[in-house]
Amino acid sequence: MTKLSRKLNNALEITAGCTEPAAIAFCASFVGKYLDDIPQEILLRIDQRTYKNAFGAGIPRAGDKRGSEWALLFGFVMACPEKRLSIFSGLEKDAITRAQALHDRDILKVELVETETLLIAVSARGATNHVEARIEGGHTKVTAVTLNNRTIDIAEEKEKEAAAASLPYEDAIYEALNWPELIEECYKDQTLQTTVRQGIAYNMAAALHGQKYVKSGHGADSLVMGAIYSRMNGDPIPIMSCAGSGNKGLTCMVPVVCYSRDLDLGEELEIKGVLVAVLLTSLITSRFGEVSSVCGAQYAAGAGVIGGILYLKNKLELFDGAYNNFISAIGGGFCDGAKGSCSMRGNVAVSTALTAINHAENGFLVSGRDGFLGTTFHETLDHLTQYNPLIAKFERETIDILRNK
Repeated sequence: MTKLSRKLNNALEITAGCTEPAAIAFCASFVGKYLDDIPQEILLRIDQRTYKNAFGAGIPRAGDKRGSEWALLFGFVMACPEKRLSIFSGLEKDAITRAQALHDRDILKVELVETETLLIAVSARGATNHVEARIEGGHTKVTAVTLNNRTIDIAEEKEKEAAAASLPYEDAIYEALNWPELIEECYKDQTLQTTVRQGIAYNMAAALHGQKYVKSGHGADSLVMGAIYSRMNGDPIPIMSCAGSGNKGLTCMVPVVCYSRDLDLGEELEIKGVLVAVLLTSLITSRFGEVSSVCGAQYAAGAGVIGGILYLKNKLELFDGAYNNFISAIGGGFCDGAKGSCSMRGNVAVSTALTAINHAENGFLVSGRDGFLGTTFHETLDHLTQYNPLIAKFERETIDILRNK
């Protein structure tokens, strides 16, 4: 497996429900597994972005029980960290009843932490024991599990973490004309090929499922919109996430697959087109973080749509211009949490991506001298990242609004 194919494979993971609640439940499940005691107090320390994203997100099979607190309680009582981000696929009535009993005892406290990286730390104290689990820097990056301040050996999780270690993107990967050769190499990796094939099946099934919510059309933008809405609504459907987000996975994959199938291009080209979309989504996410202040479905996955479709059209020389067309239209979209209205963000990302491609094909390209744009994709992306500290200030206001609802 090449470094790039390993990186793309690590970017893809099956999740049930919104990623942030699943990550909180995953962390809490370690605490529930190792606390051989009745909890007397539970504390969740969490970064503001993750709390924001989990706040309004539905949890599969949980009805109106949403957000960080319920996600933690469900993970704690289920105590099955081996399920990772698919933990809610096993949420049953008994677990909901036990979580409700803990909730009624009012022993859970939440502390928001100001940090630049993702942080989920769950600790629980019983009469004799104290357990803490920490996830830092990524939704499944378990950095510590302790019982009475002694480290618990979680060799399997450490092995997964080592396999998923961050591998920096080389400058050549920002050049669209290099992608066909890179994708040919990645396509040879059977593990990655199988993962992408599975992701296409899951995400297209979710798109069909979501049609019951969107009656306005059956184009790729409406399919993505319905799939995201059903996921945020807590419908029990598996999703192949990309770069730490199910919404990114849906947004970057579904339109590329739709384009391929409309033209009957065949499975091989379909998978390669999706690989380009995954590459772009992961590359851009690496510049903003898995949980960011900007909308990843737009900033990252929307660009993935452009790359994947232009690859299938054999017109990658248009990518830099089409990307500038796209980002000049949607740039500035800050993230106010994961919730049903993310469906509109996905819809806009896809429709704007398709429009940007169409304009580029017909000779309309906005100037790299305009605003924050650069003359190349890499340069424009560098300029965008300069706004990160400023857009992050929106987070505090968003959290105040959410907590006062």
